[in-house]
Amino acid sequence: MIAGRLRECLKSLRWDAGDLAQELGCSRTDATRWIEGRAPVPLAVAAWIEALAKAHNALPPPRLRQQISATHTTPAGAVVVHAFPAISQSRPHGVVLQPPYPRRHMLAGGLRPGTVGIHPKENPDHEPRPL
Repeated sequence: MIAGRLRECLKSLRWDAGDLAQELGCSRTDATRWIEGRAPVPLAVAAWIEALAKAHNALPPPRLRQQISATHTTPAGAVVVHAFPAISQSRPHGVVLQPPYPRRHMLAGGLRPGTVGIHPKENPDHEPRPL
């Protein structure tokens, strides 16, 4: 990663050398040297910053709808309750969020609930069978 790209990533994250140093647990001097191009950016740092910047740009903040106020009466008196009816998130740009492992529905493989199981007269699947 060249220094110019590091500066672009830090700008999109709204970080400076101090923020980078604090997150990495390194000295501010090292971070400044990387940003100014006086020292090469370590590969692990470059990959991490690239991933952070891409995620930050791809996932905009959620849009909060207008806050609703309501009055609730309790034995102690009236209480004003503030709540957000819903939080909607704008669609990410080219990023589709999925669970880490695909999950198939139980019937997706063509098996019916009644066909799975061991009949009392048959050997269980874990016991050896004659060849």
